[in-house]
Amino acid sequence: MNWWGKLIGTGVGMFGGPIGAIAGAAIGHLYDDDDITPQNEQKARILYLAYFFSCAAKIAKADGHISEGEIRTVESLIQRFGLDEKRSEFAKNVFRKAKTSRRSIDEDFKEVGRLIGYEATVGQSFLGGLFEIVWSNGKNLNELQVRYLLRCEERLRLKPGIVQTWIRGGYAPPCYNSSNNEISLEEAYQILDSTPQSTDSEIKSRYRKKAANFHPDKLSSKNLPKEFTSFANDQLAKINHAHELICKNRGI
Repeated sequence: MNWWGKLIGTGVGMFGGPIGAIAGAAIGHLYDDDDITPQNEQKARILYLAYFFSCAAKIAKADGHISEGEIRTVESLIQRFGLDEKRSEFAKNVFRKAKTSRRSIDEDFKEVGRLIGYEATVGQSFLGGLFEIVWSNGKNLNELQVRYLLRCEERLRLKPGIVQTWIRGGYAPPCYNSSNNEISLEEAYQILDSTPQSTDSEIKSRYRKKAANFHPDKLSSKNLPKEFTSFANDQLAKINHAHELICKNRGI
């Protein structure tokens, strides 16, 4: 049984509340007879999608309206999830319904945390998708949207400071390539939560701690789905890029 199957096997976050009702009603329709994936794993993926696109709608609407940039980002996320036509329509339907929902986004965050068992890589991927939606409007970020991101970071029990590091330039877009995404030395220090005054040993220690969260061996041992390992690889690439730039500048 892979990671998704284990989620449903624990019974954690199992189709409770409004989100569960939406997902549960769609289960039979979204099953694919040609898909060899066990049904419990399909259930977990459907529930995860319901939570993600519910939160996506609420955070996009937080500033009073949903911009064209936010819509394009949501469409891009649907594509990157690799959803077929039925699941793509399901995601869009959840997004449409959640825009007018009175249910607090904080309730979604709490249930997502329980659903994913507070797995850090999965949590950061979930948070990263929401961050992309907020970031699509430019660097002049909406205060309420940022508060939602910080609340998500807290509810998923992620290490404090991730959102602030991303705001300072530490987030890696999909398929990050250092040759196409140059960063400044100042940004490199910010990505590693360091300063030019940090010692070489401090830089090394902070780099190792950040890189450890996304190390391929660590991820493979958890048997995480492809969408989460792809996110992790992108973040690791930017962390490595920042470290290499600092080391080159210091001659170490």
